[in-house]
Amino acid sequence: MLKAYAESSPAASGNYHPPMPKPTPEPKLWKNIAAMLDEMDDRSLRGLVHDLYKLAPENRAFLAAWIGDEDASVELLDGYKAKITAQFVSRGRGGGPRLNGGCDLALCRRLIKEYRRVTTVPEMLGGFDIRGTIDLGLHYVEVGTNYVNEIGWDEERPYNSMGAVAAETSKLCRDKSGQKWAGVFLPRVRAVAKAARDIGYGFGDDLADMVAVFEETAAAFEAKRSNRSW
Repeated sequence: MLKAYAESSPAASGNYHPPMPKPTPEPKLWKNIAAMLDEMDDRSLRGLVHDLYKLAPENRAFLAAWIGDEDASVELLDGYKAKITAQFVSRGRGGGPRLNGGCDLALCRRLIKEYRRVTTVPEMLGGFDIRGTIDLGLHYVEVGTNYVNEIGWDEERPYNSMGAVAAETSKLCRDKSGQKWAGVFLPRVRAVAKAARDIGYGFGDDLADMVAVFEETAAAFEAKRSNRSW
């Protein structure tokens, strides 16, 4: 009898779809959380925040940005830079370029997006650490360009990836809250474009376009600041 039931059951036929629990609507969940927070005293609330602080680096980054802790923000940015560098440079003895692949370009781009996400704080000008995001995107292009110049990379994939990040970084530079950083990063932008000028696949042109954006934005910002000083 059990065998007959098993053979005739939906699971045996491969068509069985177990009922999934309905997700709790986010507004209702937050309403429940807010109600609990209203009942907590200061000590319990501090304990909850401390637990969240210890739980994940994203939480620590959010709290650091929220209180304006520049040292913590720099430490966070350096950590993301190290993760990107590790895709191109071996962590082993000597620390030379990775010769046997392992350059996860998609991961590098995800790290840049993740940094922007974890530093998103409404109180911050622009809503996130735009200077750090520009810095990190530029770092990816710099490290990738150095890698290519050292050992070469004869396919379009890395140049498309770095070219796309260069375009995204230029867009951030043009943003209202990013314009003041154009002059700060301009020397690095010019240097990496110079290093890439003999690389094919249109990559040199991509970085030349980035230089033009940073130069134009820096000049416009300085002109605007000079007019305000009068």
